[in-house]
Amino acid sequence: MAQELREITIDPRWSSSKLPGLLTGDIVAAGISATLVSPLITAIDRAVVENAASCKHPLLFILKTHIVSSFRHPRVFFAAKPFFYVWTLYAATYTTANTVDSVAKTFTTKADQVLVSSVTFISTCVVNVPLGVWKDVRFVQLYGRPNNVSMTPAIAKSAATSTQSPAAQAAKVPRIVGATFLFRDVITIFGSVNLPPMLSPLLADSYFATPALKLAALQLSVPILSQVVATPVHLLALDLYNNQQKEGSASRSARMRRSLVPTTAMRCSRIVPAFGVGLVANTELREYFHSILGKS
Repeated sequence: MAQELREITIDPRWSSSKLPGLLTGDIVAAGISATLVSPLITAIDRAVVENAASCKHPLLFILKTHIVSSFRHPRVFFAAKPFFYVWTLYAATYTTANTVDSVAKTFTTKADQVLVSSVTFISTCVVNVPLGVWKDVRFVQLYGRPNNVSMTPAIAKSAATSTQSPAAQAAKVPRIVGATFLFRDVITIFGSVNLPPMLSPLLADSYFATPALKLAALQLSVPILSQVVATPVHLLALDLYNNQQKEGSASRSARMRRSLVPTTAMRCSRIVPAFGVGLVANTELREYFHSILGKS
């Protein structure tokens, strides 16, 4: 009987009296983590959209222009809409994951950890996916059209400090564009969450020191490789916005192929700050703030 009571006891680390402090730590950790990863992700996402709209300059040139500008004009960069969109996406995602996990662990037992993980994952997806689509829609409206304007280096340099590209003409976003971005996110989430555990039994344990290390390696590498499939879908969404006139699939495919390789490489590298640096920073900061704010 005593053993049964111990099994249904709520973990003392997650008591209701500590919840306000824990939630405060969750929110602060999420905000700092989002601030760390948002500058680079903002530069990458904007460069990809502008490159898809006009291939007059290499993708790396556009990316370098925006990164340099963020250091030369930090006040303008951090106050601009693109940074706000990206920061909102990641701050909301990390905050949801942190706070739902804290609340769930506070009011469930140790035996319900699978339920806690499931609720946290579903809640995070419910917040992340629509905000991700919203962010991408806003980016294509700001920087996506037209694609017959050639930016000189001087214009591109000045554009990096503005909230909207000189080439951009915001237009209504067709539903097919949002649906395509949504499908891209489904691919990314499947590759980030579902696929690593499915692939784990297929790899021999002898290649890794521990099973946990094997799963961690898959959780980092598989999301990166998933962008090989997700990037063509992303480019299709951009082209559907940039070229809304009716035309054959051959024309779209030709435009997408021109930027497919560098964009794929860029989006693969983008996973590292988003799923690597950001998540690690959020986890470490959350534990630190819980240790000092989660005291009863």
